[in-house]
Amino acid sequence: MIKNQLRDINESVTKIGQKGEVANSKLIDHSKKFEKRTIKITDGVYQVMGVGLANTTMIEGKTGMIIIDTGDGIEEAEEHLEMFREITDKPISAIIYTHRHYVMGTRAYVDEGQEDFIEIWGHERIDYNISSFKAELMMTTLKKGYIQLGVFLPPKGPDAYPNLALGSYFIDFEKGRTIGYVKPNRTVSQNFETVIDGINIEFIPSITDSDDGLTIWLPDKGVAVNNVIWGVFPNIGALRGDVRDPKHWINSIKDLRTLKPTYLLGVHGCPISGSKECEKAIEEYHDGMQFLYDQTVRGINLGLSQDELVDFVKLPSHLEESPILQTFYGEVANFVKGTYAYLMGWYGTDTATIHPVSKKVEAEKIIKGFGGIEKVVEEAQKAYDGKEYAWTAQLITYVLKVEPNYKLARQIKAGALRKLAEATLSVLTRNFYLTQVLELEGKISPNAKAVTSGTLLSSFNLVSSLNYLRVKLDPVKSENVKQVMNIILSDSSEELSLQVRKGLAEVVNVNTDAINPDITIQLTREYFAKLLTGEIALENVLSNHNMQVIKGNKEEVTNFFAMFDHIIIDNN
Repeated sequence: MIKNQLRDINESVTKIGQKGEVANSKLIDHSKKFEKRTIKITDGVYQVMGVGLANTTMIEGKTGMIIIDTGDGIEEAEEHLEMFREITDKPISAIIYTHRHYVMGTRAYVDEGQEDFIEIWGHERIDYNISSFKAELMMTTLKKGYIQLGVFLPPKGPDAYPNLALGSYFIDFEKGRTIGYVKPNRTVSQNFETVIDGINIEFIPSITDSDDGLTIWLPDKGVAVNNVIWGVFPNIGALRGDVRDPKHWINSIKDLRTLKPTYLLGVHGCPISGSKECEKAIEEYHDGMQFLYDQTVRGINLGLSQDELVDFVKLPSHLEESPILQTFYGEVANFVKGTYAYLMGWYGTDTATIHPVSKKVEAEKIIKGFGGIEKVVEEAQKAYDGKEYAWTAQLITYVLKVEPNYKLARQIKAGALRKLAEATLSVLTRNFYLTQVLELEGKISPNAKAVTSGTLLSSFNLVSSLNYLRVKLDPVKSENVKQVMNIILSDSSEELSLQVRKGLAEVVNVNTDAINPDITIQLTREYFAKLLTGEIALENVLSNHNMQVIKGNKEEVTNFFAMFDHIIIDNN
């Protein structure tokens, strides 16, 4: 029987945390690891824990501090720097990025205009990934990312999160979060040895939850700073939408193993000291992922479906009990599902799923078979009373497919999901459960959009910004349109066009594609980003002369942007 599905929910596993949150007791106890502190690893190497979602490491060089990762924002990095200043007053001599996450606080260390005077190291793909990564899906990936990180949950009370498994929090709402990314001025794409401020350093590329990772190896100190061993079960088949190849991650673990470190400093998790302790941790992390991958492939070859694989693939007890494989973050079931999706795609083994009836038709048929909506609600309530919470949520969803505003059905589903959330070990699953609970209870809107800020979008290159706009085209409004708008960013050398052609939008270059634009506008990157994110209305950009219409007129510009979703035309 699948864990947390029918009658095996043990409500005694829950307890109340310091914020009043009701959660799995092991998950609440996990918060103790994120006590804010600076840890001395060995001579000249220190790591800050408990500030934000990830650890930041400092290496004391001959003349200055080498900072590894700068956190999720300037405010977070300033807190790191304050803690490092208790150790040394040396200036910053270099910044190193382990991967594209946690690089947003660099401005706390590097002032405007000083980018060329401080070494900033990172994988060659970091800047490209930050400036273009998933621009077309940014609204959805941001929202799902915020759900995953508990941003929509209350800060206190039963539904608050105890921790985020990898760290204590994502945003300190009292301090705010200001983006301060600075792109690397020294990049690495393969194994590379160098000396930074008198410290021998080797860079080893890694692929884990990103394809732009670097393990930083200090051979003279036996220290490996890495984004490979997280200290908790990894996130393969992420609920927010990423599907990852576990083989890449497994190979990165093998690369780490060859170093034979004495000190293992993860971007996440507590530092591990001692050669034997490091060896054991690396072996268990490797074996856990390799075992699950191999058994998933074995099950696929045996003809099992994705759902059947979830029951089939289980970690052996010695790995299930490993401290660094506890499922506070990723889950084994999601690893299996994600691996299946990566290897096999959407189709499983049952041809009835190739062209099934719609979910609404399915719901109508199920409800009719039960004897009507009231009978389904009655059965769902019985299941809830019998602590069959997963089945309750699944069954009552049929009612909500047909009657989405049925108050009692919403209450029943919210109650079942809350019980599942309170018992689950994974904070990610808990956050997704509880966010939907709050939607069902009317406390947040299911249509609420994560704020796609102009600051974030302005870090994208122009082609990515236009791709962000391209997928917002309404095909009905544009079905008879054939028009090209050329966009010139006045504060950069970028110039590209968007061609609308009978319900389709395509990014083109009028200079190389021999296309004559119908409209040409010029504005700064900041105002273009704010226009696309809805932070400013088009009417304001035009009336305040923040946009120059070089070809065409204001009415044509207005009509062009009016074909796209979420573009605010005026303030009415």
